[in-house]
Amino acid sequence: MSEWAFIDAYSAFKPKPGQYSKGKTVNSQGFISTPELTIEKPDGTFRIVFLGGSSTAGTGTDLVDEETWPWKTINLLRAETGAKIDFINGAVGGYTSFESYGRLWSRIRHFNPDLIVVYHGWNEMYYFSQVDSITSWRTLDDGSWSFDTTDSPITYYQPLWVDKFIRFSQFLTRVRLRLSHHVSGENAAKYNSENLDADFDRRGLDVWKTNLQFVIAAAETIGAKYLVAKQATLIVEGLPETERERCRYEYHGFDHDAHVRAFAGIYQIIDDVVPVDSIVDLTNISGVPDYFYDHVHLTSSGASEVARLISAQLVRLLD
Repeated sequence: MSEWAFIDAYSAFKPKPGQYSKGKTVNSQGFISTPELTIEKPDGTFRIVFLGGSSTAGTGTDLVDEETWPWKTINLLRAETGAKIDFINGAVGGYTSFESYGRLWSRIRHFNPDLIVVYHGWNEMYYFSQVDSITSWRTLDDGSWSFDTTDSPITYYQPLWVDKFIRFSQFLTRVRLRLSHHVSGENAAKYNSENLDADFDRRGLDVWKTNLQFVIAAAETIGAKYLVAKQATLIVEGLPETERERCRYEYHGFDHDAHVRAFAGIYQIIDDVVPVDSIVDLTNISGVPDYFYDHVHLTSSGASEVARLISAQLVRLLD
């Protein structure tokens, strides 16, 4: 990450300005796939901010700037309304609503946005297996935060009943690992995917709910309108096994059916917290293989569909 990101005090990390491979750019203010713009909003300009993770930033599987759904959304809005519109893609790969909220209130608010679009879902599920350590979110065991470590599985060992008794002893743990079979690299991820939990920690939904309420409160404080999207995903009930192979369930540690329920829980929180006229439901394009590279990362055609649906909802908010 240190090749493309800086550590940020309020949102864990943010992109480094520059030009990257596959037609991706980061402007001088650190916003990915965003044209250069001034902090002071030009007279008569309507400014829109997009918040989300890699599926909004157009990373994960990279889309060139013009193929990202926020960029396409703005082009559709300009063509439909003739309005003077600029935008900030405040999304970053790996961001949850925790980081988006931090970036919104600490940095983005100074750009005086008129409207904020929130597109979160998949990354919120990292909470669901880490609720007990949520107060130290994005920090290492010593309380610091750096790019020097990875949270990706490199080696995987089959859990044993004895682990909970010996985990406090470095000596016994080393003996256990030396005598145990393990797999590494891509095989580790595949092996891990075969040992997934059948459910998730629902306390994670409360974290998502509170973060969403904070984002809405921040928008209201700075006088911005907001729109919250129900994230589109390949993960739906009845998805064929051949398509499930593209979905990285092991990132969260629970299986397909649990992910379906997790998405449903996330959508329900949106219904509970957000006024109905500030919600855009994208689930009608979920489960369409041609729209996704994997679990949530959009193809160009998928980005076009998301842009079409969101722009249609935004037109009425430009008044």
